[in-house]
Amino acid sequence: MWVLAIYTALYATSVLLTGALCVVSQLPPPAKSTANYRMAVMILSTLVTEFPQIFLGFKFLILYFASAVGVLDPANGIRGIQWLYRLDIAVFLMIWAFFLQSYFARFVVEEQTKMYRAVDSHDPPGFFHLGYWFRLLNPFWYARNVMVHPDICYATDAELKHAGPAAEPYMSLDVHIHPSYPRNRPILIYIHGGSWSMGDKTITTPAISYMALKRWVVVSVNYRLTPHVKYPEHLIDVKRAIRWVRQHAVRYGGDPNFIAISGNSAGGHLAAMAAMTPNDPYYQPGFENVDTTVQACVGMNPVLDVTNHKRYWKHKFQEWFASSVAGLPNGFAANEELMQASSPVILLKHMEAQRRKSNKVAAVAGIDVEDVTALAGPGPDGRPVRPSGPRAVTGTEQLPPFLLFTGRADILVPFRSTRDFVQSFKKISKSPICYVEFPNANHMYDILSAPRAHYMAYGIERFLGRMYERHVAAVAAGEKEKK
Repeated sequence: MWVLAIYTALYATSVLLTGALCVVSQLPPPAKSTANYRMAVMILSTLVTEFPQIFLGFKFLILYFASAVGVLDPANGIRGIQWLYRLDIAVFLMIWAFFLQSYFARFVVEEQTKMYRAVDSHDPPGFFHLGYWFRLLNPFWYARNVMVHPDICYATDAELKHAGPAAEPYMSLDVHIHPSYPRNRPILIYIHGGSWSMGDKTITTPAISYMALKRWVVVSVNYRLTPHVKYPEHLIDVKRAIRWVRQHAVRYGGDPNFIAISGNSAGGHLAAMAAMTPNDPYYQPGFENVDTTVQACVGMNPVLDVTNHKRYWKHKFQEWFASSVAGLPNGFAANEELMQASSPVILLKHMEAQRRKSNKVAAVAGIDVEDVTALAGPGPDGRPVRPSGPRAVTGTEQLPPFLLFTGRADILVPFRSTRDFVQSFKKISKSPICYVEFPNANHMYDILSAPRAHYMAYGIERFLGRMYERHVAAVAAGEKEKK
């Protein structure tokens, strides 16, 4: 009897733990929860929402084993076993719902990106596509027929000397290309996430593999991390990577005239900031004259608001960013202006306000307020003095197209902050913006080989392919006019 009791206890533990995991994955963390708690819950929640097929397989095995050893037999008279069995069925149905929603992400992506479909884009794989299921069996799937040129340093000798010898691995990038080595292909830069303090370019997401298979030149970038550096050094490193791509990607078949930038979480913040602050001397010390514009931006669960101005973050995220990431003395309140300049959604709101004012300052003074370098004047060595802060927005900025993905169950980055960005973007820019919101998806759905990650990759290829087609058509029209 005691053997049966042990089996029953193990069965009950598996049911309760799985059920608790399903519930926690859909609930926001408490306002006073610690960062370690939120990180642990996020990782565990991602497992059940992104790999429900694995949990379903375990459920079948556990039910079979419990039935075989007699745990579920009412004749054994174990109290509460019928109640436990009903709870297990409810948990099973909840995991099945996660599975269906992960698959239905295909239709969410298709619907939101249908107006941006490129001519040569492909439809996502169907439910019975065998190759698709083989990819899902390996959480760390990576396309074998993609070449990688690893650990290319994008910093100059002077920059490395200033950063220190230990910084070289962090100031490097990998280039992923198709073995056919096509020429003059569009470029996608990917910036990893990790709260500005962890992560690595070697974490290859399905999107990187898929875009490389579609003959894009994909560049995965490392950058120096907190606490060794403070923001905006992370963004400055990303700008250095853009500089390298524009100057050297031709040898890998890349077209330097079309560079799209993308990132996950903190990497999404850096990607958005890079896209919205092109050629800002404050973020380009020593290479102020290098063109760092990008032609499109893709964000996956991006951090687009570091000021928490609408209190979407239940904890004091703005204080953590100001003190831990940016290393600002006296926290957020004493540095609110700089924090606003580091927040993409606030930049949009400032652009909208400046546009309403019709840029009266520039009209009266007769100068171009965007030319901060000229206003700063030359330094003792004849080079422009680096401004003391980011360039002020003027309301005349031209924003690149944006594609944003987010999960509605994200417990680290509130999806409402992304919605806020989309609404503000539509008010001030005529550039396309596409927003894809996944129900029940948590924060890390794009990292491993899961259904949403693969469908997201198809959406990225569809949107960016369309943007590249427009770019090629515009270049051809310009050349035709010159003739």
